[in-house]
Amino acid sequence: MDSEGHLLAGEKRDLRRGAWQILTGSGSRMFARVLLIAFVARVYGIDDFGRLGEAVAMLELLAAFATFGLTKTLLGNLGAITPPGTTPVIDPGKHIFDALALVTAVSAVIMAILWAVWPYLLPSSLSGSQFLMLGIPLIALTEVATTATRHFRTVFWDTLVKAFVKPWSFLLLGILSYFAVRGFTMPSGHVITSEQALLIAYVGSLLLSAIIALLAMGKSFAQQSRRLATLPTIAGVFGLARSSWPIALNETGVFAFRRADILLLAAVAGPTATGIYYLAQQIGTVAGKVRHLYEPMLAPIIAQSKSLDTIGEHLRRLTLFIFTIQMVVITVFVIFGGSVLELLGAGFAAGITVVIIILIGELMEGSFGLAELVMVYRNPALPPRQVVFTLALEIVLVWYLAASYGALGAAVGFAASMTALAAMRIFMVRRLYGLRILGWRHLAILAAAVVIWLAASPFMPVFANLGMTSQ
Repeated sequence: MDSEGHLLAGEKRDLRRGAWQILTGSGSRMFARVLLIAFVARVYGIDDFGRLGEAVAMLELLAAFATFGLTKTLLGNLGAITPPGTTPVIDPGKHIFDALALVTAVSAVIMAILWAVWPYLLPSSLSGSQFLMLGIPLIALTEVATTATRHFRTVFWDTLVKAFVKPWSFLLLGILSYFAVRGFTMPSGHVITSEQALLIAYVGSLLLSAIIALLAMGKSFAQQSRRLATLPTIAGVFGLARSSWPIALNETGVFAFRRADILLLAAVAGPTATGIYYLAQQIGTVAGKVRHLYEPMLAPIIAQSKSLDTIGEHLRRLTLFIFTIQMVVITVFVIFGGSVLELLGAGFAAGITVVIIILIGELMEGSFGLAELVMVYRNPALPPRQVVFTLALEIVLVWYLAASYGALGAAVGFAASMTALAAMRIFMVRRLYGLRILGWRHLAILAAAVVIWLAASPFMPVFANLGMTSQ
């Protein structure tokens, strides 16, 4: 076997190991999410669930910008100076502490602006909930710290934080807040509402995640005998900001795909429709997470690889695998989804059609989303343009359709936008790099799924509640 063959075999081994680690964590995160959704939906109620979705959408969208694209660019910078298994020429602590300083500074600016506009732009239900702003730096610092640990092609720490610490602490704190914090009277006389109790639990889970992530980063580098002693410099922070700016726009736009729709829906349809849609989106991201089983491990490989043939082989194999898994998820929800939602209460039972449409959108974005990584590292100015166009399309479609059809309209707008984005990605990687990632096997899998849907349709009429979803 030649050197390129050894390299490819090693990369496949890294991908399998990383996917297995994340898959194990994914089961834990999914189980915690199901329990959390069931508890919040039945105990807190559909309106509190909808307001949680609205608040989290705003917070996480701002945090995505505060992260400044460093989940991608930091890996490239570390890989350039310290390839795994080599002695670093430049202290990796320089890049890491510059990144931590950058996200802290951007978060501080965002928090200052948000504090000033809070009473004027945010809904009255969030009055007295300014503590939510603390989530912005907490999320950003967690992302930078876990990204740094992935430089060594292990996602153990990333999985520990995101699949165990964050979801399970949110679940436990959510239960504790409902019974111990809800109704508590502050010295000012303000009584903590159930909505605020739920938001306190959310911010608490972010704080625990950030602490564990930062500790894991230090431990990960200590295990590799890499020191993290260099302090950030102003020149280094500004240089990192300039190089990360295009990716920051791209990453924020991609994240906005799953947050702007919630904010727009909340503005035109109210908390009940938002609660139904947020629940459907939480379920839909189960399929979308399949892509992220491989992205943390594939990103450093693409960032460090010089061979387009090697990259193309990884992409073709993984996109087909992800497409297949997501089609299986969609098929399961087409047949059994209605019964699952009925367990959460009558208010959510009407959301099955919304779930399926969101799953279709996740299928398009998730299956072909890995193709974006090639452009991120070779043509970094291109992905932001695609994202801006898609986000503008989504905003127009969701605003128009949600005003008339509520959660169902928002879901259609999301799915249509993701289909347009997938088409652009498929076309551009073919045109720029000669990589063909869509083939007849995808059509065969789609045809098989349609046959199963048609066979099951007389027994599982998933469109029976179509009219209810627009209420």
